[in-house]
Amino acid sequence: AQFIRYIDWVLTVPLMCVEFYLILKVAGAKKSLMWRLIFLSVVMLVTGYIGEAINPENAQVWGLISGIAYFVIVYDIWLGSAKKLAVEAGGAVLSAHKALCWFVLVGWAIYPSLRA
Repeated sequence: AQFIRYIDWVLTVPLMCVEFYLILKVAGAKKSLMWRLIFLSVVMLVTGYIGEAINPENAQVWGLISGIAYFVIVYDIWLGSAKKLAVEAGGAVLSAHKALCWFVLVGWAIYPSLRA
């Protein structure tokens, strides 16, 4: 079941990063922002999977690496360059960005605890 869950995440989590780029593209976002978020999300997922399924005796180390990647994403979207672009664009772009930010902060934070 955990393998299936991670397959789902490997598809949906990077797509969320693409959504940030598409929303912020009108505000001048560069593809480097999208690739940075995708890279960090893949690091978060792969290291999380390694800690949970492949090397559980070192789960704390893998969890730390995964958590750092998550918090860098959260920083980028809430306070970093993505946030600055959203504020500059204002209006619907800022609203959509804020909704995605909350989804990442809350949704991604509780997702691992939803496993059976």
